[in-house]
Amino acid sequence: MWRRGILTCATLILVLQVLIQPTNASSNLNNNSRLVLTLLAPKIQEQINQYYKEKLTESPTYAPFLDPVNMLVGYFDSHIDVIVTITPYVGPHLSVGMDKISFKIDNRGTVEVLEYEHIKDYELPPNWKHIIKIKK
Repeated sequence: MWRRGILTCATLILVLQVLIQPTNASSNLNNNSRLVLTLLAPKIQEQINQYYKEKLTESPTYAPFLDPVNMLVGYFDSHIDVIVTITPYVGPHLSVGMDKISFKIDNRGTVEVLEYEHIKDYELPPNWKHIIKIKK
């Protein structure tokens, strides 16, 4: 009887090992897009901090795993132009706005911010309105 239980248990373990395969986190981004976003992440966050410091008491962050449609890349002999559209958020992913940032990256790797355009605001829920700075 106990042999039957051990055999059943061993079979179950083998079946589970075959059925449960480890997976790697993946992204919708191709490798070039992901590389560009990873390298620009500090500059993107810097621009978000700069813009929202006048509007909010808490600095928003953003999701660096953007879809390719939210990033345009132009390759030129002397530089690369990158335009990213981001949706900064606070707390549990409460969007505060939508912004577009244009960058120029020269062949030495120097990143220049060409333009920061705030496209629109999103309303925060009542329990997060306390972070909005009141304009005087």
